[in-house]
Amino acid sequence: MLLIVVMVMLSAFALIFRLNVPLFGKMISNINAGEQRQSLFDTTEKDSFLFNAFMTFQTLLLFSIFLFSAVTGQDYFTNPNIPKTITITTILLATSFLFYLFKKMIYSIFGRIFVEKSIYKMMFVNYQGLFCTWGVSLYLPVLWILLVGKYLFVAYIFFTISYLAFRITLIYRFIHIFFNKNTGLLFFNLYLCAQEIIPLVFLYEGLIYLYNIIEKNNIWQ
Repeated sequence: MLLIVVMVMLSAFALIFRLNVPLFGKMISNINAGEQRQSLFDTTEKDSFLFNAFMTFQTLLLFSIFLFSAVTGQDYFTNPNIPKTITITTILLATSFLFYLFKKMIYSIFGRIFVEKSIYKMMFVNYQGLFCTWGVSLYLPVLWILLVGKYLFVAYIFFTISYLAFRITLIYRFIHIFFNKNTGLLFFNLYLCAQEIIPLVFLYEGLIYLYNIIEKNNIWQ
């Protein structure tokens, strides 16, 4: 079931990549965008919106499928249950989307407090570019789990390394954009607490809560 979903998503990604090669190039270049860059895309607003919406959905869906596969492990392959698989994956997708919106809200607050509107837009450009690029890399661990089905630690290690690279690069880019002598230390401390530590604690507690619900109801029996 999940393999079919991933293959459909991969096919859609291949089609969108073929039709929007310039947007992919700009998405990658946005990772290195500095304060002087003003424009995200040279294409229409509708094209860029649909592109960003698909790339964001792809990242959240692959992340949810990875979490589902990581939690269930071999149980998914030995006892597949399509209705429960759809239910849990949907819950994880909704949770991931809420987490994404929460992070976006915090970025908006930071932007309004510390910088002018144009620089805030550049901050979100950096985040969106990194987030969607990381999402593409999630095909590797997800397909490893669904196709290989063993040596799952390889997929876990790759996911961990890619996520750490994503977060470290993001922190570096934000410090580069925001840091100045007057608010640099204050921003750095607030950023680490509000953007890196507290959201991850909330996400961890939420996932533990969902996992306990699954175990309590013996969902895999």
